[in-house]
Amino acid sequence: MQNRFSAIILAAGMGKRMNSTLPKVLHPIGDESMIVHTVNLVNSTTPAFVITVISKANGQEVKKIIGKRSHFCIQEKQLGTANATQTALKQIPKEVDTVAVFYGDDTVFYDKETVIEIYKNHQSSNADITFVSLIHKNPKGLGRVVRENGEIIGIVEEKDASPEQLKSEEVTDGLYFFKKNYLENAIVNLEASPVTGEYYLTDLINLALKDDKKVEAYQLEDASKWHGVNTQEELKEANEKFAASVRDTRIHIMGISGAGAAAVAGIASASGFKVSGCDLQGHSVYSHNLDVEIEEGHSPDHIQSVDMLIVSPAVTILDPKNKEIEQAKRKNIPVLTWQEFQGKFLQKDKYVITVAGAYGKSTTTTMIAKILIDANLDPTVEIGAKVTEWNSNYKVGNSKYYICESDEYNNNFLNYYPTIAIILNIGWDHPDFFKTRESLVESYRKFIGNIQEDGTLIIPNDPELEALAKSALPSVKVVKIGQFGDLKLSIIGDFRKENANAALTVAKVLNLDLDRAKYSIESFKGIGRRLELKGEIKTVSFYDDYAVQPYTVLKTANALKEKYSDKKVVLVFEPHTFSRVEKFFDDFVKTLKEVNADQIFVTSVYPARESGDVAQLSKKIAGAVGGKTFYTGSIEQTADHIKNNLANFDVVLTMGAGNVYKIYDLLRTAQF
Repeated sequence: MQNRFSAIILAAGMGKRMNSTLPKVLHPIGDESMIVHTVNLVNSTTPAFVITVISKANGQEVKKIIGKRSHFCIQEKQLGTANATQTALKQIPKEVDTVAVFYGDDTVFYDKETVIEIYKNHQSSNADITFVSLIHKNPKGLGRVVRENGEIIGIVEEKDASPEQLKSEEVTDGLYFFKKNYLENAIVNLEASPVTGEYYLTDLINLALKDDKKVEAYQLEDASKWHGVNTQEELKEANEKFAASVRDTRIHIMGISGAGAAAVAGIASASGFKVSGCDLQGHSVYSHNLDVEIEEGHSPDHIQSVDMLIVSPAVTILDPKNKEIEQAKRKNIPVLTWQEFQGKFLQKDKYVITVAGAYGKSTTTTMIAKILIDANLDPTVEIGAKVTEWNSNYKVGNSKYYICESDEYNNNFLNYYPTIAIILNIGWDHPDFFKTRESLVESYRKFIGNIQEDGTLIIPNDPELEALAKSALPSVKVVKIGQFGDLKLSIIGDFRKENANAALTVAKVLNLDLDRAKYSIESFKGIGRRLELKGEIKTVSFYDDYAVQPYTVLKTANALKEKYSDKKVVLVFEPHTFSRVEKFFDDFVKTLKEVNADQIFVTSVYPARESGDVAQLSKKIAGAVGGKTFYTGSIEQTADHIKNNLANFDVVLTMGAGNVYKIYDLLRTAQF
């Protein structure tokens, strides 16, 4: 619902006291310029119309960063706040009877509830002008509100104030509400300042009092909601204040038990955010160690008192009309994916190292993290798999370094702006999102464009990636993944040396001790669901892996068979999503024929976010592969089949990103 006022945002001032060539409102507070904060605040109050007054000097830049969130008008000459307001008044819709004026630099710390409360107070009081005031313990340089017996008798500039008036600690804020008719009639009667030749909004208050018009002062109870910025020192203070306010922000994470969302929850909590969460599954292996209140299921009641709603992309895909999300939108609570939140808030001012690619991300990211941890660089890390040594999939550090996976699905990696970006490969995955390989390549092109100035892009010897690397900023250095000799890895699979070499290349770029880095890599114990040894049942070893693509299925399964060349190895493969299997059906058939396992069991498809006949497609795969490959039904049916034939196997490898990992737990608790 719209509020029946029009909003004018004053952003034309150059801010001479800032001693900067950058226009005042374009200076950043946090990760956004002052004008962006103000425009976002104004729009969150849902006014009927928004217009921003810009200057010829800053107009193009302000328009660029604000876009369609506001209309614009140009103040031809710098003639003060009242003149700027008068310029905008010409475009205010006739049917709107109330006008709010916001200074583009003073309202960064306001919240929408306060603005709406001031508006309602203005309406109920039937005032011609409502201005906002506050008690300021150090009002030097600010105009004073003058009262007599508690009643407002005027506004006086500091230079014109008497010694008695200077004792007042009540000052005006940069927010006003006017009756539109009064504003239009009165503003033309203002006189220019004899000192500056400019016209000021504060003079309208004195004019209204002189004409016996009704003037209301809304005094802010919480003076911290206002922060004037006129100097570089005040800008520094504002940024420190903003950082502190962000740390106290209340966030609620939907889908908190997923790997990435849980990691972000843990890092956010350690960073000072007040975190709560919910998930349809309740707790998971990723969330059970979080010191966070987690509700099972979704409900609008979860967001009664939160500042931001953070969601897993899976929620928006599977349940686009989710009531919790709809409630947040109604209450104008910002809704971000956890990737957006991580990029915008957790990675702010960090030296970000990201790892992209269709496969190898988790292993490579963890290897890089281990190198930096062993080098005492204390990074913060987010990983999509549980790290054996941490018993978690995240780590909170105290240094500038922030390491994370950058997943291409849903263009999630476009939320990150890395200093070092590693791209391991550009395998085409997720055909439900990337309908063509060209769309995937274009997404990687944009990601490369996100790399920071003077940053580094690390890629393998791949002509396609070499061509894409030209999308980077001219100052970005392109480095090829190096070869670091005969590495003796502790984890299974020579193909993991590709990941190790990528991690060591990062160490080289950071000028770290390479011998020490190699030792870190060679002592690396692995991560969860990447050829993870789950345990033994009746002398049969059970391994589990997350592989879902033809390439990784083949490499992983054959690596395990190579380790157990004299043992009977069975691969239990759970196809993941209809779109992936149907698009790459021939590749899956070819791969499974080349797998060296003694037998292959194909379970029903794990549909994830899709729907279809889970049995039919799996039967089709098993039939096309033939020979040693069989369809074994659901996870429960497959577990029963393994139980009844356990004596025929030495090693069982469950593989897939769905529920296939549960087979070990089902058998571990089964009665034999």
